[in-house]
Amino acid sequence: MKQMKIFLIFLFLFFFLFLEFDYGYSLFFRNDNGLQEEMVLPVEYESLQKENEELKSILNIMEENQDKQVSKVVLHDPYQFFDQVMILKGKEEGIEENDFVWNEEGYIGRVKEVRNHSSIVELFTSSHTSLPVSVQNSSGILEKEGGVLMVKNIISKEKIEEGAIVYTSMYSDIHLSIPVAKVESVKNSNVEQTLMVTPLINLEDLNYVFVERPVSYD
Repeated sequence: MKQMKIFLIFLFLFFFLFLEFDYGYSLFFRNDNGLQEEMVLPVEYESLQKENEELKSILNIMEENQDKQVSKVVLHDPYQFFDQVMILKGKEEGIEENDFVWNEEGYIGRVKEVRNHSSIVELFTSSHTSLPVSVQNSSGILEKEGGVLMVKNIISKEKIEEGAIVYTSMYSDIHLSIPVAKVESVKNSNVEQTLMVTPLINLEDLNYVFVERPVSYD
């Protein structure tokens, strides 16, 4: 009889410890899942908040100029990452080849190919770029050589400072002075200055863009 009581007590303790372990185990994983949710939600919130701020900036700019269209960037070609992106507007929405593309942070590129409801935009960081620009009180051409962005053909004697901002030239078919890049270094020769520059805009994180018709001098 005494042995039976000891056995029953032992069995009771065993089940009690098992239930406690099972509760603690499940609670741990519920907390872990909750922690994962807590980690994911702020990231999603920050992403939505950023997109909301972008849309507010876009609406403010749209109020100032009604001639532009807004489009969502839907595809960044991984094989031509610094060459082109796809936007969600095309021929049916009035987009044409050579329209210029930018956003509230800076210049992006030109429409290269137009489809019915989408278009391919060639980025200014592509190897085919040749963009008239201005920096301080001088003018030049932004090109890409050997993977490096540079502004060439600056024949002005004005000293260009490192950190100066490069803008699209209003003397080209782009009627706006849009920031493009920042001067990282300056190479001087007896004939001209050559500027090594880096993009101002984060081309890896494009959401919404403006599309505008260039000026026609016909």
